[in-house]
Amino acid sequence: MKQLMWMAMLFIAIGMATASTTIDTAWNGAGTFETHFVAGDDARVDLWTGGSLISGEWHATDSDNNPYNYGVDNVEAKVKASSTNGFIEYQFERTDAKTSMYGEPGQKAYTLIDSLGTASFAWRSTSNYASLSSSNYGWQANGQMQATGEHQIIHTFEANPNEWAGLRVIADGTSYISDMSEGSNSAGYTFGKGLGCYTNAEVGIVGSGTFDLNAYADNSIVTDTGIITDGFLNIHAEFSNGFQYNNFALAGN
Repeated sequence: MKQLMWMAMLFIAIGMATASTTIDTAWNGAGTFETHFVAGDDARVDLWTGGSLISGEWHATDSDNNPYNYGVDNVEAKVKASSTNGFIEYQFERTDAKTSMYGEPGQKAYTLIDSLGTASFAWRSTSNYASLSSSNYGWQANGQMQATGEHQIIHTFEANPNEWAGLRVIADGTSYISDMSEGSNSAGYTFGKGLGCYTNAEVGIVGSGTFDLNAYADNSIVTDTGIITDGFLNIHAEFSNGFQYNNFALAGN
């Protein structure tokens, strides 16, 4: 993968959430753009993007609602972004929780799409006193991560530093990844599995490259395709004319 360098800053929007704060931002142009949303001590969301042509929309809300008086607000972030000859990088970190009932915070959703062709990303994440979840139902049902040309796609969900799952694509061609939902709870985490909606976890690549799916868990990992293992899962593929993985969904605990 060639090194991508950016020469100009398009503009920056920074949101510091206070009571019932919603921030809506859009961008269109060339250069780089970043936005950072800090919802008190409950969550932090970051987006960086750059390229010869970039555009997108960003919506983030700190509800300041403190449900059940647990001291943790509901937070939501939604993004749709595209880039040409550039990158898109996103992270949502849950930083507070009702620890006596639901364990420690620190869950993270992360994506990087780095491309010398085109890249697009659509995602929605929410956090509250109990969990971090990403459900794209009603936001964008398919193709949440796409790229053309020489590109890399990294997408991970972390329940804690020792329990997480992620996929990585390094390819020259066209990649189309659908990942409807993922999330965590006190019993473990899911990756690609439906959260109250249908599972849509599919990878389609036309071209050459490599694909990796990794998962770690303290006790067990169970895939929707019938693989069961006790702590570490790696699925690796190398291809020259294309790759298809119809269901990469799994659960770890």
